[in-house]
Formats: sequence, structure tokens, C-alpha cells
Amino acid sequence: MKIYIDASCDILYSSFYIKGIEDVWGKSKVFFKNKPFSKFSFNNHYFAFIIKDKGNESRIIIDFADSSKIDEKALKWADFYCKINIDYEIDYNSDKIISIGPSFGIKIYSLQKTIFLAISNFIKSKKRIHNKRSFFSNYKAQLKRPKITDYFPYLEKENYIYFVGSLWKKELKTNNFRANFIRACLASKASFEGGFAPRTRNDIPGYEDITMEARDDMKNFVLKTKKSISVFNTPAVQDCHGWKLGEFLCFGKAIISTPLSRKLPAALIDKKHLLFTDGSQKDMETKLELLITDKKLRNSLKENARNYFEEELSPEKIIKKIKDLHQHRFK
Repeated sequence: MKIYIDASCDILYSSFYIKGIEDVWGKSKVFFKNKPFSKFSFNNHYFAFIIKDKGNESRIIIDFADSSKIDEKALKWADFYCKINIDYEIDYNSDKIISIGPSFGIKIYSLQKTIFLAISNFIKSKKRIHNKRSFFSNYKAQLKRPKITDYFPYLEKENYIYFVGSLWKKELKTNNFRANFIRACLASKASFEGGFAPRTRNDIPGYEDITMEARDDMKNFVLKTKKSISVFNTPAVQDCHGWKLGEFLCFGKAIISTPLSRKLPAALIDKKHLLFTDGSQKDMETKLELLITDKKLRNSLKENARNYFEEELSPEKIIKKIKDLHQHRFK
């Protein structure tokens, strides 16, 4: 048994799945290679790897792009094309395509191993890496991410809500939903901390009153989110599943969310896994009041959110699903 990983992969976005591969097959079975992936170039928004098992081989693509479109070259190459953002309304006309749900970047390597792999994988695949700065920046960014164990649920601070959101140039609907949540928090009985993260250019007017003076670092984001009794999710760029949906489920939080636009491996059910909102400030105020006053509901949502992550989205679970597909293919 050997697992070959594309040496030119985006290590930040691929880290979640590499963790799963190492958990399922063991680190000693994992090898970064160049030649089997010569058709692909760096920064192509998907992660390619090959399962080699007793003469049987399966080619796997994990597409983490925001877009719901399929990369035809990667689809043709793959035996299984696993994708985060599958549009309900598109007929992809392929039985290779598998819905896997959202993921997020995690730290999987020490400083020493990060440096070693960044250099060795660059040397292996440098002809396919047209943006060297981005390639190495992703390794550095991986180092600054939390480990998957840092997301384990934690004791909350009663009546405390923490939320930080980004402002997007082209995603006005997302900006407004996030603004409504922030204002609903400020109008609630809870103690609220957060707001919009400031942009370097300060080039999106209209949200100055709910923009933070400075960004929180990742360590504070994790700690404060763990303490928060509720969090907010809304589809992000191109209506995609953002990292935060995966993170919040992993944290085991009581999530308030606008309706989701992309497919999931299993449905998230209103009042079981999360609370859906129409996105208005008034409705969010109602949902927040419910979570503040009904601790039993809040605890149920938290438990079910975490269970959903463990059953459908964890690195190990996703790779086990792919392993099962591989084994079934050769029965």
C-alpha cells in the first residue's frame, strides 16, 4: 500500500486531507511525487493523490474551489472527483463526482518538517510551479493554522458571543447578512465581542460602526470562538461553503445560518444541527434570544453539530469514504 500525493499541491488547503490520509493509512505510506501528476500545475484549486494497493490504483481529485464548476482535465484524469461546492441545480452528468462538504486549513507539520517539505516538494515539481511566492507562502500559512485538536469543544462563557467576519468587494449579500448578525448581537442581552475585520485599504464603506480596530490573531479567534454561545454562518464567495461552516461544526457550536446554496454529504437539519434564519436582523435577534434563554436547545445543537462533523466531515471520515470507494471499485 502506497499513497502518492502531488508534490505541487497547495499545502494549506490540502492539509485537512493529508491529515486524513495519514490517519487512515499511516505516515509511512505517504509519498510526495511529481511525475504521476505532470498534467497539473500548482494553484489549480484541487488536491490530487493516488491510492496504490496490491496492483490496484485509484486516482483521486479533491476539488476545494469556491466555484461550483468542474475542472474537466481533472475529472478526466480522476477515478473519483470529490468536491466541496456542488450546485444542487447543475446536472454534472458524471458518476465520478462525490459531495464531501466543507473543510479548512490546519497545521499538520512541525517547523522543521514544513521547511523540509517546502524545499523538497518545490525541487520535485518546480517546472509546474509558476508562482513560487504563493507556493512557499502556503507552507508558512499552514504553520500558523490551528491543529485539528485545537478545535475540540470547550467550556463556554455564559451570555458571551464572539464573531468576526470579512468584508468582500463583490459579495454584498454576504456582507449585509454578517452586518445584520453583528447588529443583532449588539441589540441582544449578550456581551458581544467582534465585528468586521478591518481591510488594509478601508475600501468598503457603510460598515465603519461595526468594524474592529484591529484583527484578532488565530490563537484568539480559536479561544474566543470556543467561549462563544453562538456563531453565525452564511455562504461566502460564489455562494460557497466557507471554511467557517466546517470550523463551527468541528467546534461543536450552536450555529445560526442563512440557507446553504451548495450540496452536503448529508443534510444539516433546522433545529437539530443548527438554526436557519432568513438573514434579517429581526429574525436573528429572535434566534439569538432563543439560544440565550433555552440552554437545553443550545446544548442539543452543539452536540449534534459536533456529531455531524465526526460522522461526515472529519479528515479521517472523508478519507475512509474514499478508501471505501477504492475498495468497492475492485471487488
